[in-house]
Amino acid sequence: MEQQSLAETTERAADTSARPLSRPARAAVTALCRTLEVFDPPAARRAALRAHLVDRLAVAAGAPVSDRVDAVTGALLAEISIVLTHVRPVGTVDIVPDPASAVLSASVLSRLTGLAGTARTVRHQYERWDGSGGPHGMRGPDIPLAARLLALAATLVGHPSPDAAPNWTARQRRVDELLGTALDPDLGAAATLELSSGDPLQSDVELDDVLDGLERFVPPERDSPVEALVSIGAAVRAADSMPDVLLVIAEQARRALQASTVTIGRLDHDSEEYETLLNVGDVGPGKERFPAEERHGPADHPGLESIFAGQGYVRATDDGRADDPAIVSLYQRGLRSEAAWPINIGERVWGVVIATTRADSSVLDHDDLATLRLVATHIAAAVTQAQRIAEFEELALRDPLTGLGNRRVLEERLRDVFSRPPVDRQDVAVIMCDVDGLKVVNDNEGHAAGDSLLVDAARSLADAAATVENSVVCRIGGDEFCIILDGGGMLSAHPVTDLALAQFARTGHNRSLSCGVALATPDMLTPGDLLRAADEMQYEEKRRRKGLPPLEELPIEGDRRRTRREAD
Repeated sequence: MEQQSLAETTERAADTSARPLSRPARAAVTALCRTLEVFDPPAARRAALRAHLVDRLAVAAGAPVSDRVDAVTGALLAEISIVLTHVRPVGTVDIVPDPASAVLSASVLSRLTGLAGTARTVRHQYERWDGSGGPHGMRGPDIPLAARLLALAATLVGHPSPDAAPNWTARQRRVDELLGTALDPDLGAAATLELSSGDPLQSDVELDDVLDGLERFVPPERDSPVEALVSIGAAVRAADSMPDVLLVIAEQARRALQASTVTIGRLDHDSEEYETLLNVGDVGPGKERFPAEERHGPADHPGLESIFAGQGYVRATDDGRADDPAIVSLYQRGLRSEAAWPINIGERVWGVVIATTRADSSVLDHDDLATLRLVATHIAAAVTQAQRIAEFEELALRDPLTGLGNRRVLEERLRDVFSRPPVDRQDVAVIMCDVDGLKVVNDNEGHAAGDSLLVDAARSLADAAATVENSVVCRIGGDEFCIILDGGGMLSAHPVTDLALAQFARTGHNRSLSCGVALATPDMLTPGDLLRAADEMQYEEKRRRKGLPPLEELPIEGDRRRTRREAD
C-alpha cells in the first residue's frame, strides 16, 4: 500500500471536500466520550490512547481520510457499551473479544447522524483476518479498513492498569504474534515502520486533546449550535446518574455557546433563591463543580424574578446602561454577558440554566438564548427520566404490600456484610421471622385480611428494628421476613425479637411470629451460611412451641442426614 506522509494526509484533511465528520456527529462523539469519562475513567483513558495510535497508524498506512475518521471515532467509542450495560470488558492484559457488546454499541451509534462509518467500525472491531472472529466471520480485506486499524491499535494498547503505562515492548510482541491470524499483516508491516521511526509511543494521552483534534476533520462551515446540541440526547440516555447527565449537558452547552461558564441550579420557590447543582468552565476561585452549598438570590442575580416567572433573559455590558443594577452586577462579577432560561417540568419552574462570558470573551445574544432554551429542554427531559428511573428502582427494591425491602435488598446487604473480614462482621445478626397462621386467615377470612396481617407484622418488625442503627427489614416471600442488624447484633438481636413479638401481639387477637436468631460467626463463609443458621433456629423454635424435641436429639438412620422438613 502506497504510504503518505503525515503532512500530506493532514493537508488532505484540511481540504473541505475531504472532511467527512459533520459537526452534529462530532458533538455526538464528544458527548458520548464525556459520558464514558464520567462513568469509567480507565476506559476513557484507553479510548484516548487507542484513538491517538489509530490516527498514527492510519497515516502510516496511507488510509483515506474517511477511513481514518471512522477509525479514530471508532477507537474513541469502541467500549461505549459499558455505559449501556454496566458491564466492564474482561481481561488484565488483553480485553476479551465480545462481539455482542460491539453489535449493541454499533446499533446505538448507527442511529446518530453522521456516525454510520463509526458504527460499522465498532461492529467489526472483533473480526479476525483469518475469518474466525465475529460477529459476521468476515475474512481478510473484506473487513472494513477502519475496523482493521482499530483492532491493531486496540491490541497495542491492551488493557493496562488504571495508573500504569502500557508495556509497549510486550504489546508490540503481541501484535507480531497475531499478524496473519487476528490482525492484517500489511497494516502490521506499516505499523512496524511507523513505530520504529523514532517517534516514541505516548503513554499519557489526554482525551481533551484527542477530542479537540477531531476539529481538523470537520468542515469549516459553522453549523447552528442548536443542531449540535440535538446529539446530547444520546448521551443523556446513556449516562448512569443524574450528576453525570447534567455534566454532559452543561459541558456540551458551554462548547456550543462558547461560554465561559454554564451553571445549572434548582429553584427554591419559598426563599426565591436557586441552589447551584453544577458549575462547569471557568468557575473562578472559591467555587466548586458540584458545590455542597451554594445559593443565590435576586440580590446577587438581578433578573432572577423573571426566571421564577418562567421567562428567560440575556444581557450584556455592551448594550446596557451603566446604572442598571443588572449591568452593575455583570461588572462586579467580571462578566461581559449573561443568559438564563428556566427549566420547566410540567407546569412548574423546576430550575434554571445560566451561561456567562468573561469580560474579555464574546457576547451572548438572543440566538444564544434560543440555544439555552434547548439546553433547558434537555435538562428537563433528563430530570424527568431520572425521577422515573428512581421510581422504577424503588419499585425494584421494595415489597409493594408492606413497603419493606425485598429479597434483592437482603442479598445486596448481606453481600456487603460478607465482603468484610470475618472479624468485622461478628456483631452482625440475622432474625428470620414467619407470621403464624397466615394460611388459616387467608382461607377463612380472605386474602384482604391476610394482607392486613402481613402489613401489621411488617410494621411491628420495622418499629422493633428501628431501635438499632444500621438495621434493615425485608419481606422475602409469603409470610417470611428477615431483619439484619448490621452491628450490635450480639446484644440487641434477642431484645429486638422480643419487642417485635410483643408489638405484633398487640395488633390483634392470637397473633404471633416464629423467629430464629443467628450471628455471623467467623466460620460462616457466605450469606447463605448465615441465613441457613437463622432458618434452622427459627425451625427449632417452631418445634419447641409444638412440644417436639430438637432435631439433634432425633436418631439418624445410617449415614443419611435428616433434613428439618423430614424430621417434622
